[in-house]
Amino acid sequence: MYLTREEERILAGEEGEAKAEALRIIVKVGEALGAERLVPIAHAHVSGISYGTIGDHGASLLEDLASRGARVAVPTTVNPVGYDAEDPGVLEKAGARITPEFVKGQSRILGALRRMGADLTLTCTPYYIPEVRGIPAGSSVAWGESNAILYANSVLGLRTNREGGPLALMAALTGRTYYWGMHLDQERVPQILYNVEGGILDEARAGVLGEIIATSHKGHRPPLVNARLRDEIALREFLAALGAAGSLAMAHIQGVTPEKPPEKPEERITISAKDLEERLDKYRPTGTPDVIFIGCPHAQASDVERLARLLRGAGRVRARVVVTLSKREYSRLLANNPRIIGDLSRMGVIIARDTCLIVSPFGQPGTRVATNSYKALFYLSKRGMKVSLAPLKDLARIAVEGV
Repeated sequence: MYLTREEERILAGEEGEAKAEALRIIVKVGEALGAERLVPIAHAHVSGISYGTIGDHGASLLEDLASRGARVAVPTTVNPVGYDAEDPGVLEKAGARITPEFVKGQSRILGALRRMGADLTLTCTPYYIPEVRGIPAGSSVAWGESNAILYANSVLGLRTNREGGPLALMAALTGRTYYWGMHLDQERVPQILYNVEGGILDEARAGVLGEIIATSHKGHRPPLVNARLRDEIALREFLAALGAAGSLAMAHIQGVTPEKPPEKPEERITISAKDLEERLDKYRPTGTPDVIFIGCPHAQASDVERLARLLRGAGRVRARVVVTLSKREYSRLLANNPRIIGDLSRMGVIIARDTCLIVSPFGQPGTRVATNSYKALFYLSKRGMKVSLAPLKDLARIAVEGV
């Protein structure tokens, strides 16, 4: 692999052994994949930082890096943790078990990341942060978190491979990643067009569309998708489903992706409205859930405002409703409507920052969850929970009336 003089200096340890070690890892991964050089990155996003995910071994690794002087070289954000960092007990209202040991372990992880200079926004939707949205299209970044990777490539026109959390951290420490895959122009050109019939898709149907494409797509090039995904929540859930159900890092969405699509794709596939309904029928709620979960990926303030409108005048909800979002969106929500948190809390809605049910110690086999997120369905089902899928308007009705 070709390295610049600055990169050779880093490898020689002239900027510290921790940074040299990080770059050695990136170089070895790049060489294994056949990358010819490295590329500077404008931003990094590190996934897999919940104590429930990486445990004491992960915490010790991060603490070791921080103690050896490792510091991020580019702006770096990180994924949600296992509880609301400002109110660790709030998820216990939803059935999570937040033990003192869990809090201690999570605090070790956050402390190490803070010492390394990471921005502890704690969200899986870094693409809603204004500074991130200001990164010019075409810039290389190094992101973990599958839904964010899909959004970066497909909507913002940024360039990132699907990085695991540790490799995204190594890129953050060095400001570089391997020049391969989604960083290359030719790898971003779609060959297969998926033409989706029917009207505008809500987020539940967008999610099952993501599953259909992710599980049937051939080849590693991104699919070209012609679907009516103009609603932001549907767009977000479609990309999250693509990331959860398969290994794609990008979808070229007509009318959304800033890059020019090919004039003549090599293959065309039609997905009918009936196909979507039949797939969604597999996941529809059949009984009143224990928990209704909204915010995977993290909800925007506008999603919570929409939920409040749907629940207006309903009194207390029959099922526990949990909404997860970032600190930034929580602050935006309060700025737009200072009373909304209190109003929803009086209805019985639980709002948690910094976290997500899929990375928290929530639930147990058999717990019944209804959600508008295919991603949440995918991961919570793997933990033995009985998960159903429906759009937000149906979830609001179920919260009030049951099934």
